Amino acid sequence: MSDLSDFVARHAKPYAPGSDTYRRPPFALPVKAGKATVVYNAHSYHTKVPPQGIEPYIAHYTDPGDLVLDPFCGSGMTGVAALKLGRRVILNDLSPAAAHIAYNYCTPVDVGELKREFERIKVAVKDEMDWLYGTACDRCGGPATIQYTIWSDVLECGRCAAEVVMWDVAVDHESSKVRKTLTCSNCGKEQTKRGLRWLRSAPVITHYECPRCKPKRAKHPTTDDEKRRIVEIEGKDIPYWYPTTPFPEEGWEMWRGVHRDQGVTDVSRFYSRRALWALARIWHEIGTMSGRLRLAMQFAFTGIAVTSSRMNTYHFGGQPRPRTGTLYIASLNAEASVPLLWNGKSKSQPRMFGTLKVMNGKDARIRIGSAANLPEVPADTVDYVFTDPPFGSNIFYADCNLIWESWLGQLTDQTQEAVVHIKHRNKNTLPDYARLMEDSFREMYRVLKPGRWASVVFHNSDDKIWQVILDAAQEAGLELIEINSFDKEQLSFKGIRGAKGLERVTNKDIVLNLLKPAPNVAPPANGATLAIFSDAEARVIQRIAEHLGANAGSNERTLQYFWNVVLREMLSNGAVEVSMEQVGDMLPYYFKQVDGRWYLRGEAVLGGNVFDLASDAGALAWLNAALNAEPQTTGEFIPRWQALTAQIGEVDPGRLERLLEQNFWLDKRTGRWRVPTEVERQKMSAAQDLSAKAHLHIIRKFLDGQLDRRPGNRELAEWVRFAYHRRAYEEAVELYARVDESQFDPDYLRTLRRIVSVCRINARQ
Repeated sequence: MSDLSDFVARHAKPYAPGSDTYRRPPFALPVKAGKATVVYNAHSYHTKVPPQGIEPYIAHYTDPGDLVLDPFCGSGMTGVAALKLGRRVILNDLSPAAAHIAYNYCTPVDVGELKREFERIKVAVKDEMDWLYGTACDRCGGPATIQYTIWSDVLECGRCAAEVVMWDVAVDHESSKVRKTLTCSNCGKEQTKRGLRWLRSAPVITHYECPRCKPKRAKHPTTDDEKRRIVEIEGKDIPYWYPTTPFPEEGWEMWRGVHRDQGVTDVSRFYSRRALWALARIWHEIGTMSGRLRLAMQFAFTGIAVTSSRMNTYHFGGQPRPRTGTLYIASLNAEASVPLLWNGKSKSQPRMFGTLKVMNGKDARIRIGSAANLPEVPADTVDYVFTDPPFGSNIFYADCNLIWESWLGQLTDQTQEAVVHIKHRNKNTLPDYARLMEDSFREMYRVLKPGRWASVVFHNSDDKIWQVILDAAQEAGLELIEINSFDKEQLSFKGIRGAKGLERVTNKDIVLNLLKPAPNVAPPANGATLAIFSDAEARVIQRIAEHLGANAGSNERTLQYFWNVVLREMLSNGAVEVSMEQVGDMLPYYFKQVDGRWYLRGEAVLGGNVFDLASDAGALAWLNAALNAEPQTTGEFIPRWQALTAQIGEVDPGRLERLLEQNFWLDKRTGRWRVPTEVERQKMSAAQDLSAKAHLHIIRKFLDGQLDRRPGNRELAEWVRFAYHRRAYEEAVELYARVDESQFDPDYLRTLRRIVSVCRINARQ
């Protein structure tokens, strides 16, 4: 991590406006890049853009030898992509942990020496690891090695104060699920975990490996001997250094009451005593090394520093793993064997470094500092910027990096962190975030050569956060020219829930392609019109209706997918006026929902099983079959419907009426429902009329005092005319009462008064 100023002086190509011939159109293709690669998985980080997804951008916007900047580099994936393509790269991040990871990804190491050091450390620590993780096989009785131990919360019963072991009373071992309630084995009281006092965590199941038996791996309830060894370890002083960085409530956004209850007062308390001892022993050995090998070994160490902690959540039938983006300690956690994890790194790390050996580490520089201030980089020197800035309140990086940075001995400066705190509202607020983003975008603009591009990856469901990014780019002087989607393929836990319609979170990133204008050069044609309209709801609903009317697939009918569609539209118009949550609130007013998917009101829903009335699709198939045979009244349906749905425990008394109203045609002359014709379906959907319906909805929200803005006088008058044409006579009269007549010329006012007179007559009828 040598002098950055010298690096820039040696590698930056001077900008010469008189002879500069650089011309590149915006990158206009969607990118899909998976995460299942040896490089990507070499070290975890909270947000990572796969390097193979960054490469097309760098290849399009730059030439070999060009200088690339990532001011929010995180784990350094931009550096990996740039070096692979023969570019030079500057990586900056406020987090020392991020800089540590990025440096190791982008700096080669002698793989042979690395392997030898792994073997040396394994030999040096073997005796202590055997003592820490040794056990006996309950099949042959010989020595075995613990792979991981499941620990369970022990709680105090709210009635009798007896000890309640979660593993024993809350886990359904046949279905491998944790029940929502637990029953005290002493007094029989059924209760939930919430509100019960946490007493301690206890080992309940040991997974081990025996070298003599087949299969090698087995498990048993944690034995008395194993418990005695744990007590013995806990009673001894660890003879090696380990971090004790304080973890108080007032200092960390991710502090929770569970940390207080479980005595997690400093970083060391995130570990069992056994895991802490093993880690401290390996860290001690790494400390005897120097130079590049020592940094590479620290990279391997931080790669296991979280998975070996109490945050390693036990998953039935799956790999134990921490919950990303949190400091969460689960009621059931898996204490992984540190030597087993270290042995895994001894195999994967040389393979990763071998994959990256073609890269030249001299072509990268890593800097720890704020993206809002890059004094070592002169103006007009960088050829391209690719970056993935913090997403508001989505992830608190200083908190997430606490474990790594405590071992490394350097913490993030939280005063400069570009996040929006929720719990500590007096720390980093939305205005603070906006200021830091504005300053960072100004630095990007300053160091970027004229006529060059910056690609900004972003991901959020909050309109306010999106608007901060748009405003920051515009204030800096960068022009939004093109918008791409970036699909990382594998979804996060929240992304999966959003895809199922269970959470209002987005799953795809958006890439903003921003241009620093060159003097006397017209920008390329773009999709960002930067026109700002007044009624965002009408445009959002019309766009969703167009999307549904184009035969959207099943996975394209969720709120999550709609948000991606309308977000691109709003970004193109230069203003993100609604949030994902607000879009979700709009949907029931205009569309119908069937089994978590949204449809136009009159759209046919196909594929249901007539014998599955528990699902909406199945119920619609049953109703279709009945009405194809003969039109019927609601009253004729009710006896059969009640008899059939009673078998599935129907709890929605209005479900039949809702399904009929939203999917079938009522003949008002006979009062009977029937399957609608195609023309009738179009009338039910009224896709072409949704914009008008949205305008009326906005007018009614204004009249009810629920609109967050006050329309101008001319707009109010036009709303009167619109309400009249839509036969919303009462609304037109009420709107006119709020119009200032003095602001209009006599001819316009006479017309408006005639309209309102007609509305008053019709409103009384």
